[in-house]
Amino acid sequence: MKKVVLFVILSVLLVITVFPKTTITYWQYFYKTKQDTIDQLIKDFEKENPDIEVKHVTFPYENYNQKVAASLPAGIGPDVINLYYGWLPMYIESGYLMELPKNDFDKEYFQKNFYPFVEQGVQYEGKYYAVPTAVRTLALFYNKKCLRK
Repeated sequence: MKKVVLFVILSVLLVITVFPKTTITYWQYFYKTKQDTIDQLIKDFEKENPDIEVKHVTFPYENYNQKVAASLPAGIGPDVINLYYGWLPMYIESGYLMELPKNDFDKEYFQKNFYPFVEQGVQYEGKYYAVPTAVRTLALFYNKKCLRK
């Protein structure tokens, strides 16, 4: 029995040593509800992919773009990043973003899963570089009576 237990322990240690977890680093700016949502998605992802660990790092929104812009050229950026869609061209032209795999993220994927205007925001020169995590709608509401005063 002792030999079996020793064999199992050595086997587990060998597997852990030979097949370590893959760690993916994900960056985003700090926004409490978004962080909580992403943390839950990461838990779900790690449960489905036990050999992958996701390290979630947040930065203050005020200096997030500066942090990203300084880190990427220095080679210390993340594996996955959350960016404002208006910044995509700058990072694509600098060579810091890779095109999404065409077999997973094609025109049909975006048309099936998002409103038509979303596809335009994640596409650059006909190629897809991002998948939206949120879509904002900007609107102005006002009281006509107060405005006249």
